[in-house]
Amino acid sequence: MKFLIKLAVFCGVVLVLVGLGAALTPNLTKNRGSELAMAIDNVNPAVKTETVYADTTVKPVRHYIGGGGEHEYVYEMQTYNQKGEARKLHFESQWVLKPHRYLKITTKGQNVETWEAIDRGNVPSGVRQNLMMS
Repeated sequence: MKFLIKLAVFCGVVLVLVGLGAALTPNLTKNRGSELAMAIDNVNPAVKTETVYADTTVKPVRHYIGGGGEHEYVYEMQTYNQKGEARKLHFESQWVLKPHRYLKITTKGQNVETWEAIDRGNVPSGVRQNLMMS
């Protein structure tokens, strides 16, 4: 009986620690472009999918040749969600992005799930103002 009580207490402590970790890590990984931050965000149930917007008027911070011989460009972008909250996002592309365009990016934390180029008129007006000021 004592063993079952100890096991129940141990499981309870582990669940509390996992819950606290899941709740706190979104703030720890925000604005971090590391592979670790992306991996944590990918499996963390507390990190929700979100749509953010970015202006493509940035130069790549890194260029390399991928495993298949393709060009890879890494961008560090200031993005904004519809609430106007800012976040830095590391974004990889196999193309050089055309300047003065807009991207609609679906993310789960630091992970870019999908992205598409959109017209200026499709960017929410409050987001567009933030992008122009940054």
